[in-house]
Order: sequence, then C-alpha cells, then structure tokens
Amino acid sequence: MSRSLVALIAVVLVGMTGFGVFMPIFPFLALHTGAGPTAVTIAMGAYSLGQLISSPLWGRLSDRIGRKPVLIIGLLGTAVSYIALAHVETIEAMFAARLASGLMAGNVGAAFAAAADLADDRTRARNMGLLGAAFAFGFIAGPALGALLVGAGEPTTEDFANVCYMAGSLGFAAAVGALLLFRETLPPESRRPAHVPRVRRLALLASRPMLARFILVTLLMITAQALIESSFALWADVSFNWGPHEVGWTLAGLGVGAALLQGGGAGRAARTLGEPRTLMLGLGAFAIGMGAAAVAHEAIGAVAALVALVLGAGLSTPALQSLIAAQAEPDERGAVMGLNQSASSLGRVLGPLGAGAVFEHVGKNAPFAAAALLLVLALLAVLTRPKAIPVPAAQ
Repeated sequence: MSRSLVALIAVVLVGMTGFGVFMPIFPFLALHTGAGPTAVTIAMGAYSLGQLISSPLWGRLSDRIGRKPVLIIGLLGTAVSYIALAHVETIEAMFAARLASGLMAGNVGAAFAAAADLADDRTRARNMGLLGAAFAFGFIAGPALGALLVGAGEPTTEDFANVCYMAGSLGFAAAVGALLLFRETLPPESRRPAHVPRVRRLALLASRPMLARFILVTLLMITAQALIESSFALWADVSFNWGPHEVGWTLAGLGVGAALLQGGGAGRAARTLGEPRTLMLGLGAFAIGMGAAAVAHEAIGAVAALVALVLGAGLSTPALQSLIAAQAEPDERGAVMGLNQSASSLGRVLGPLGAGAVFEHVGKNAPFAAAALLLVLALLAVLTRPKAIPVPAAQ
C-alpha cells in the first residue's frame, strides 16, 4: 500500500472514532433534553440533511482543488460542531448543531474519491474495503470510548459534555493528521479546470444506467441502515433496559465484525466472486439479519440477527462503493462519489424521519421489518437486469 493510502486510512480512523464516540450517546442526550422518540430520530437525521445539501458541492470542489483541502475543512467543521453540542440544552439546538456539522462534512466523499485515485481495477475493491474498515474500526473504538466516558450509571449533563469534548478533540487530531501526513492524490493535471462545465448530476445518471442503478441501491441500503441506527438505542432501552453504556459496547462489538470483513474478507470475496455477486450476497445477508431481528424476542436471537446484519453490511458496502467508483473518470470521480454520498445522505435523512414514528406508533420491532423490506428492494434492483452488470472473471 502507498504511504498516502495508509495516511488516509489513519486519518479516517481517527475522525470516525470521534464520530463513533458520540453516536451511542446522542439519543440519550436528546432524551435528556425532554424530547420524544420521534423528535430524537429527526434530530439524528439533521447531520445527514446537511450532508445531502453539501456533498455534491464538496465533491465538485475536490475535483477542482484536490482531496486534501476538502478533508481538512470537513474534519475541522465537524470538530467545532461537537464542541458546540457540549453546550446545547434543547432538541432544537441539537438539530441546528448537527445540521451545521453535516454541511461541513465533505470529508467522506473526498476520502472515498482519494481511495479510488490510488487504485486500479484490481485494487479498487481492496482500497474501498480498507477505507470501510477504518470507518468500522472507528465504530469500535468510538462507542467503546463513549461507553467508558459516560460510565455505567445514569449519565449526567457533565458526562454528556465530556463525550462531546472528546469527539471534538479527535476531529481536530484527524485534521492535523490530514495536514501533516496525507499527500494529495489528485495531481493538478488530473483536476477539472474551473472553466470546464461541472458534471451535472441528473445528466450523469441519465447517461449511465448502471451508475443510476447502483445509486438507487445506495439509497435503499442506507435508508434501511439509518432506520436501525437511529432507533437502535431506543429499541435496546425498551427491549433490554440498556443505557448508553450497554449500547456503546454493543455497537463496538458489532464494529469488530464489520472491520474484519471490510479490512480483508470483503476484498477477497470480491476477487473470488466478483463485485456484483459479492454485493448480492451481502444484500441478502443484510435483509435476513434485519428480518430476524424483527421477530426476535430474546437477547440471544437479537444478537444472532445482528451478526447476520453486520455480515451483510460488511460484504455489500465495499463492493457497492467499488462498482460506483468504476463508473467515473478520474476528473469526475469526486463528483460521482459526491453523488453517491448525496444518495447516502438522503437515506440517512429518510431513515430517521420515519424511524421514530414507526417505533412509537407501530411497534419497537417495526423499524427492523421496514429495513428488511428496503433491502429486499435493493437486491431486486441489482437482480432485475443481471446481464447489464459487468461480472469480472474470478482472480
């Protein structure tokens, strides 16, 4: 691996650890302000709403000025937002802080574009898997660190503030790491000049049916994932009387499986089966895990369902990212990955918007059932025209 790829993985790992520290705490902090389940999940979606608005702009900007500046700006912006969250007292202020953080979050699309810059056809799935593993390891270390900071008892306002400060500190550390260690992956000669018309998203999708199909799969898959991410703490609280301490350690354990898959297993599966078949296998396991969780009545059954869920996510995400990156030329890769990030952000808006209401008015297991249905639709979107999907020979 190149030095730039190692540095990119390290920067993403530290940044996502900061994100992961806060994730299991957010629902309980929102409940601490007096908000109900529906308001909690809507506030969780504010970050993704900001990403939805800004991701295409950041993607085009990274094609024009390079990946490194966008990475640094995004990390700094999210770090500041975590510090602001340490001082919020109302759900409306939490929504505003998370929205601002999402607007600054141009680092995700730029990171995946940089990983694609450093790859060829053979190593693209590996690079996407390694970057996905960095995200997953962030979700191991982050929730575990958050659980340690908040403690096993009833969390106080000071406990919540300490978690926010830790998340902000890790964001600043990642920005410094990007500044000092990461080398730009998009050389000046490969950048899109300012006078060249920007890539139009709708025209891009209309001219590339396979790209449009994969973007749709991203939307369905991430909406399903966000349904569960935004309601998991509420579900665990009602089902097993878990607090932020238990939720944090559970998410850390799930992150271990995702990291192991994306760091090695997903790449080997893609080389052996091909990326499209790996995507199909992952979506199938993902849907089975969601469906099993929807009917689980005991903790052991829920844990088994979550294992299948992690297996599916770990296989499908790198394969899908690689297939999408393969649809782009070097000077439009940021725009294409930004477009994919927009679909992901839209899913992370739609999921929380519906999760709280479904949880509150249909039942605590209903978000899992809805997520399973969305994943079945995603699998059908891949299967409807299998001849159009390029299936490479096994390596």
